[in-house]
Amino acid sequence: MTNSADFQSDMSSEAVSVLICESSSVQLRILSEAVRQAGYTVQTAQCAEEALKILQLMPVDIFLTGIEVGTMSGLEACWSLKSNCETESVYTIVVTASGEDRRLEESLDAGADDFIRKPVNMTELRARLRAASRLVRMQNQFRRLAETDALTGAANRRAFMQYLDIQTQNAGRDEIPLSVIMVDLDHFKLVNDTHGHGAGDRVLVETVRAIQGCLRDGDMLGRLGGEEFCVILPGAGLHSAALAGERIRAAVEAMTIATEAGDPVPVTASLGVASLANSDLIVSPDALLQAADAALYHAKDSGRNRVSLEGEAEAATSQASLRAVS
Repeated sequence: MTNSADFQSDMSSEAVSVLICESSSVQLRILSEAVRQAGYTVQTAQCAEEALKILQLMPVDIFLTGIEVGTMSGLEACWSLKSNCETESVYTIVVTASGEDRRLEESLDAGADDFIRKPVNMTELRARLRAASRLVRMQNQFRRLAETDALTGAANRRAFMQYLDIQTQNAGRDEIPLSVIMVDLDHFKLVNDTHGHGAGDRVLVETVRAIQGCLRDGDMLGRLGGEEFCVILPGAGLHSAALAGERIRAAVEAMTIATEAGDPVPVTASLGVASLANSDLIVSPDALLQAADAALYHAKDSGRNRVSLEGEAEAATSQASLRAVS
């Protein structure tokens, strides 16, 4: 649970990035140097088109732009940011010329969050950036809280499914593999019944910590409910995902957890692995999860504390049928 002190600490330690768009190379150099000296990370662009490309490639917290910045105006760039769900949270500050109240009104109508007049007073600019930074940090913190499971720190189901949807689209578009690993703790109800829910909570927290230690940048761990978790592995085929699943299984089994009285709490997990590239039948996030879930049930039926791959249950059933016929 996050208290107010933790909240303030998280916000104060978070770096804020600023993208400055200005057609004048002299003004761009002056602004970027002032912003950089104020402690922000800075990216620069000399036209709106270039700025939008940068925004597609990397996260930016604050967009500071002039109005006349190429074929596309800074106002059009603001409108483009605010109309895109992936960039609508970028805080936008428009630099307007003195006396151009009409352009100021246009800036706000285009979705700008703030404005500053030319010639830019650096003291005022730093003050406006500080105010913007407070809002950006608070917004980021609230977003993390909204997307995170409160107990374990894993992604919650909503955030997990959004990421899976994005990665499924990317896999189909770029023709790259995508795998998921369903993870379910074995006999977790028995842990709660025997040792209490406090011990059960510790098991869940330590399980997430163990799984996250096995993941790469870009992978996501989500808690889907109760003792069931799932991992998204962008770019991983079935073989690579199976190896990752085995690392996770071993890490969970190796956890050392004890009750407050010092009694050991053994923990194991069963895992099911499915890959988008492995089956033409899997064409949606739900279908991918269903295939992993079927593999998970096969792992449980086969004795638990093991990794099962999609298709293994069907293969085992077919072999049993052949043996029965023969």
